[in-house]
Amino acid sequence: MKVVLIYAKSQAIRQLAAKIFADQSQTKGELARDEIYPPLGISILAAELEEIGHEVRLLDDSIRELDELRAGMEWSDVIGISSLTPNARRARELGKLAKEEFGKLVILGGPHPTTNPEFFLEADAADICVQGEGDEILPEILEHWKSPEKWPEIQGITFMKDGELFATPRRPLVKDIDALPLPAYHLWDIPEYMRLMVNPGVTAITSRGCPYACTFCDAEMTPRQYRSMSVDKTVDLLEHIMRTYNPPQIILFDDLFTIQRKRVIAICKEIIRRDLYFEWICESRVDTMDFEMLRWMKKAGCVKIAYGLESGSPDMLVTMKKGVTPDKVRAGSKVNRQVGMYFKFFVLYGFPSEQKKDHVITEELVRETRPDSVCVALLQPIPGTEVYEELKPRLLQDVAEIEFHYWHSTETFKHPNFTYEELHEARDRLIKVHHAATKSLMPRVRRKLERAVAMLLHPELIGDWFEIRRRRARHLKRVANSDWGYIYEEEKDFVAQQVPTVNMNA
Repeated sequence: MKVVLIYAKSQAIRQLAAKIFADQSQTKGELARDEIYPPLGISILAAELEEIGHEVRLLDDSIRELDELRAGMEWSDVIGISSLTPNARRARELGKLAKEEFGKLVILGGPHPTTNPEFFLEADAADICVQGEGDEILPEILEHWKSPEKWPEIQGITFMKDGELFATPRRPLVKDIDALPLPAYHLWDIPEYMRLMVNPGVTAITSRGCPYACTFCDAEMTPRQYRSMSVDKTVDLLEHIMRTYNPPQIILFDDLFTIQRKRVIAICKEIIRRDLYFEWICESRVDTMDFEMLRWMKKAGCVKIAYGLESGSPDMLVTMKKGVTPDKVRAGSKVNRQVGMYFKFFVLYGFPSEQKKDHVITEELVRETRPDSVCVALLQPIPGTEVYEELKPRLLQDVAEIEFHYWHSTETFKHPNFTYEELHEARDRLIKVHHAATKSLMPRVRRKLERAVAMLLHPELIGDWFEIRRRRARHLKRVANSDWGYIYEEEKDFVAQQVPTVNMNA
């Protein structure tokens, strides 16, 4: 069977990203953060379908024109469309186009079809919406795609039956992540994506889910259940990427890469044992870190960790159900500075109970912990989250109709205590506080002294320093001889390109 899988992208967001990329004065990394990576969700689904004999094409609405999407729809027997909430309106448009112009079976999957299948089904933009992970569901749908009378037997889908929404029971999540194939990277033009990136690299996911219960996070896709690849399968994936695409870096998109300490250390040791040398970045929680794990991560090539701080205010952290305290943030930050790890904080402003004092406390914590960079976004309430239910009366309209962007800070609701302009001012002020606390001469000297003292107290860090330099030299030589050698032609902190340019006088 011929199957085309399409990642929908809001055209308003796409145009804004294009504008940012064209403006040389704009800091591009943060503002266009999720515009240029090949979608991994449909890449894994494609690999699974190929394994059972289907012919698959992948199309990314972020970079492909509508005529190319149409051609893929016309070629296929079945059309699958993946949609996040910010892209739901575009996904609905593409679904209606596929059904009305080509008369094909349309399957919608992803976070928004999981939480709001009626958005697509009642508009006749889909025949079936998948709830949760589609790894086992999509092959079963394809087996019975011409037999709607069998659809009620398929777990994890919603469709229209006798003019009403009909939802089957949720299917259990995939437990054995090792049983899943590697993403179908071969169906993408990976070099094309890397040429579009600020920091060229290839993305990967080695685990699914997160056990925490943050009120702003949509966990309906993987309801608070964490599952991971084995150590060998993880390093096999990383080695495959390196051998095949020779990228300057690998970006791990795991929700929480460091939740299993022993696994992380074992992965790092296996990278070193196989004599692989590459740089990689990941996202995590600062309270999961410890000295030994960070040492191994740095030795194995990790150059940057992004932590979801969200707020420095104890009250807000409790409200968010973040499960972390400022003291844990301080402790984790100190370990990062001692080991010499580049670390970044994501901060989220705009929670309904937030007050000015919470911003002040956050500024104080950032000033004290001195991360290498901060990314400050404004809250976007997503269907399926606690905070969305709280903010429903204050929404400007259906969130799915707004085509917002997490990083472009679209206004989606009226805050009870701040105007939208005031939230922007608070965001800009935090960026300036961070800049003053980290970028001038004395803070930089202080950071180096702190690192030197740590090396005296922990002599093993001295040996690590020599080993890391040796491995990095091999990495730089490899990249210099690749198509991506230009990234090191200028003397600059390449990883830090995503730090916003700050005008302290503005």
